[in-house]
Formats: sequence, structure tokens, C-alpha cells
Amino acid sequence: MRARDGAARGSDVPRGAVPRGAVPRGAVPRGAVPRGAVPRGAVPRGAVPRGVVPRGAGPREVSPRGAVSVAVSFVVAFLALAPAHAVQAQTAEPAAEAHALDETADFWREVRQPGYQRSRVLLRHGIRMLLRLREERRPHVRAAILEGALERFQRAHLLVPEDAEVLYELARATALYERPRRGQPAERRDEEAITLFERLRALDPDLHAEQVGFELGILYTRVGRYEEAAAEYRRALRYVYDEDFAAITHSNLAEVRMMAGALEDAVHHYERAIAHAEQSGAQDPRSLALALFGAAVALDRLGEHRAALEHAARARGVFGGNQDVLRADGVFFEPASEIHYYEGLGHMAAAERDVPSERAGHLRDARESWRTYLALSAEDDPWNDLAERHLEEVERALAEAPRQARSRDPE
Repeated sequence: MRARDGAARGSDVPRGAVPRGAVPRGAVPRGAVPRGAVPRGAVPRGAVPRGVVPRGAGPREVSPRGAVSVAVSFVVAFLALAPAHAVQAQTAEPAAEAHALDETADFWREVRQPGYQRSRVLLRHGIRMLLRLREERRPHVRAAILEGALERFQRAHLLVPEDAEVLYELARATALYERPRRGQPAERRDEEAITLFERLRALDPDLHAEQVGFELGILYTRVGRYEEAAAEYRRALRYVYDEDFAAITHSNLAEVRMMAGALEDAVHHYERAIAHAEQSGAQDPRSLALALFGAAVALDRLGEHRAALEHAARARGVFGGNQDVLRADGVFFEPASEIHYYEGLGHMAAAERDVPSERAGHLRDARESWRTYLALSAEDDPWNDLAERHLEEVERALAEAPRQARSRDPE
């Protein structure tokens, strides 16, 4: 399963108040000239004051032929420069007009919804804090950063409770929250995040619809509500147009279908994920590798062990013959024992395809993976019997490995 990969304090001026001597936003100070107006007595830009000779024009005593020559030169120069000036004007003026419109809209939004401007500041600060998570790997530091972002989003939400963008960021940060606890599972806020995303959907069903569906799919998976998770992933796929995102979503949908025992449907969605990942031009090779690994597990559980090993070998080949992608950031497994099933198949595939001298090492890794899976899986896990058969197969291969090595040694 894969997830999609310091703020300053505000002013002490009460919300909606204007500090003494300050000019309210959008107002024109006394004596100031509004934007675009021409002060009394001033000459508009581009106009020539009466009695002034334009640059390049000759004095009045110039002969008629000279006057024509100067005038023609001036016109040619003007025409040569005109396109550049026109482009600059066409580029700058709409931008200035858009900025002025934004300022006007913000001013009236603040009048209609006091606290809006302050909520924008808090929103920006919270998003900056979330961006810091990209570089931070220490769990407790990540939790502290998330708490800071959550505090800002919560304050912004209190100011503008009907603002969908603020609610989206609050829900997203809540879904990301994870605080390590010694000797216990990490503290998460999955149910709270589900409530926030559902409230957001009721407020604005179209806002980030594909991402909301995807996030709810992950959250429902974490709390064991697999049918609802599958429904959310399907809903997200109706809005997805990015090939890589489609690959991740199909893979996650396949995973929850496999958890529900629908193995044929799981294989179907894994194959769709593989196709999308390949069409994306390896935009993110992790999507392809994870879809191949997932298909390997589903095929193995369907009884197609040979096809499973072929898919696992292809998955390892995406990153040059390793399976580190299974432990990459943003990748998680439900239940936690599942990763050892994936790794066990990967090691078995490597043992078949690697050089003979490396075979025993891969088999030992496979044995360790199957033993760990069986130790961590629930007693009623439907795949325990199959894992035990794989463990027995690996142990037989390890017992035969020394004899095979001796038979290859020259006399």
C-alpha cells in the first residue's frame, strides 16, 4: 500500500481593526492620486507638452526635405520598437489588473467574512511546515512539525469554518499524523481524519476529489474497513488523469480487494496498475515495481506460483535486482506481516535467477522472511498454510544446495 508521497506570529492588532495612521486596504489616502489618474497640470505619459519639440525632430527652421527625413526616421524607429512595447503592455497590464482584482476581492471577502485574511496567513504557515516533512526522517521531529502545522490549520478553520481549502489542509495534516510510542503502535488520528474529509466532501464535493477519495481509501484501509476503502479508490479513479497516480490508485485498490479475498479482481487491478505505470514512461519507477510485487503476491495466492515468481523477478529488476522499494518511505502494509510475504517471494525469485554462488544467500533470506511472516501473522490468517509450504520448499532447497555445489566442483 502506498501513500502519495517556522511560522511568524501574527500582528497584535485586533482582527478587522485598522492601526492608527494606517490606510484601510483599497482606500486612497487624502491628497493621493488614484492609480491610473493624472494629477492636475501633469502631462499624461507619452504626450508632448505644448511648445516642446519631440526627441529626434529638428527645429522649426529645418528645410522641408530635412523635416520629412527626420519625420520618416522617427516613424520607422517608433514602428520598430512598438511591438516590444506592445508585448510588455499586454503582459504587464493584465497582471496588474488581476492583482488589483485579487486585492479588491480579498478586501470584500474580509468585510463579508471577518478573519479571512488572518486565515490565509495561517494557511501559508501551515503548508510551509508540511513542506519541511520532505527532508525530515526522524519520527519524533516529524510529529512535532505536524503538530505545529495542525495548530495553524485548526486556528484558520476556527476563523473560517466554511472555507473548503482550509478544511482540506487540516484533514490532510491529520491523516499524516503519526507519533511513535515505545512498546506500542504509533499514535494516529485516522478516525478524526476520516470525519474531516467527509465534512469537506459535504462542503465541496469537487474540491481535490481524486485526492480526497485516495486519502479516504488509505484511512479506511488502516482502520480495517476494506469495502469502504475499495469504494473510495474507485471514486478517486473517476477523477484521475495522471498515469502515475492512476497506477498507485489501482495498486492500492488491488491490495484491499486481495484483503477481502477477491484475488481475481486484485490481479485485474494490479495489471491495470502495471499498464498505467509503463505508460507513464517510468515517471516514478516505484509505482511499476510495487504493482509487479503486488501482482506476484496475488498470483501466488491464486495458485499460480510460477507466474508469481516471474512478476517478482520483474519487480526486482526495476531497481537493478533489489527489493528496497518495499521499505521505501510512504509504503506501508496492512496487516504489518504482509511485507514479509512480499519479500519472501522476492528472495525466492532471486534464488532462481541469480548466479549459483548467490543462490544459498537468497534462500536463507527467503527462509527468514517466511519464518517472520508466520511469527507475526494472525492465527486465522488465510495464507499461513501457503507460507508454511513455501518455507518447507526453501528449506529443502537449502539442504540440496551443498550437494549441488559439490556436484559442480571439478574433480
